[in-house]
Amino acid sequence: MSQEKIKITHVTRFAHPHIGGIEAVINQINESLSNEEFDKEVLCCSNTEKSSIENGVKYNRARYWFEVFNNTISLSFLWKLSRVNTDILHYHMPFIFAVICHFIARPKYKKLYITYHAELCGYDKVMKYFWWLYKYFYKITDRIHILSPNVMYSDKILVPFKHKCYVLPFGVDTQLKDNEQQNKIKELYKDKKILLCSGRLVRFKGFQYAIDAMKDVENAVLLIMGDGNYREMLEEQIELNHLQNKVILLGEIADKNYKNELFEACDIFLLPSIQRTESFAIVQLEAMRHAKPVINTNLGTGVNFVSINEQTGITIEPKNSDELAKAINDLLNNNQLCLEYGRNARERVKIRFDINKIQNEYTTLYEKSDIITTT
Repeated sequence: MSQEKIKITHVTRFAHPHIGGIEAVINQINESLSNEEFDKEVLCCSNTEKSSIENGVKYNRARYWFEVFNNTISLSFLWKLSRVNTDILHYHMPFIFAVICHFIARPKYKKLYITYHAELCGYDKVMKYFWWLYKYFYKITDRIHILSPNVMYSDKILVPFKHKCYVLPFGVDTQLKDNEQQNKIKELYKDKKILLCSGRLVRFKGFQYAIDAMKDVENAVLLIMGDGNYREMLEEQIELNHLQNKVILLGEIADKNYKNELFEACDIFLLPSIQRTESFAIVQLEAMRHAKPVINTNLGTGVNFVSINEQTGITIEPKNSDELAKAINDLLNNNQLCLEYGRNARERVKIRFDINKIQNEYTTLYEKSDIITTT
């Protein structure tokens, strides 16, 4: 009797080497599942990378014509989806074009899964034509993987399907390497407190409010790690408010060691996101594992599940620069509280988000007994 592999096909807009929260989750799932038990494939879009096999994962990449409303429009993607024959067809939402393609292409599968990454925000005029189809797609799905329990009770698309939801958060390595060298970033800003933001430079990340808050924060520098189409507007905001010495846009940083050095150097991590599109924020975990307090926004999503108000940091209302400045100053002026929140943050990561504990749970995400066949 030999046991066949379970074939999992992930369907997403972008995948490795593209960087982002959805991509990170897909990578973690694939890395956690053994190549001996699972046959892993990712169907995605890319105009720069060709289809390939990397670390046991087949990346089936389709060229696309253009992007609109966070969707990649591609006839090649539709054709490739029609050729799929898999055990588990695993979509990563939101990706409404893929939902439309699903019913046109009619791929073959035994189980239909969704990982819910974020709420659809800002596209109400467009989504009113597709909402019924999007909701029906969730109805026919066998299992919905969510990263936090918060969204299960607050998102209108998930509330009717709570019985299908499986909570499994993203995990990080809690073992930090000892760095005997002096932190060059701390040395560079040795007379100032360091605040850190990280993420794509897009409007919903709320970096504009963090920059605005710096007008009322003294003896501190805000470092913003990331790049995106909002960069020029942020540069103009910095220059207009004469904050060149208080706010530094670092750009995209690929060096993992340098990233860790930034997290280690900062005194407070800021997550000023303004929309429920921010459904988890993995970067919070990166800061918390370095024992850094987090100031985040009250979005009612997994953001507030990861870092908890008055335990691991401070939660403020979104789009409120004054409240953000006050929270920053409250922590900077209370070193004991800052350290306490930081210790709590690291402890929470070790208990709830340790990848060594979470890794084994990914196997249970896929119900083997219902899928696998023996010969």
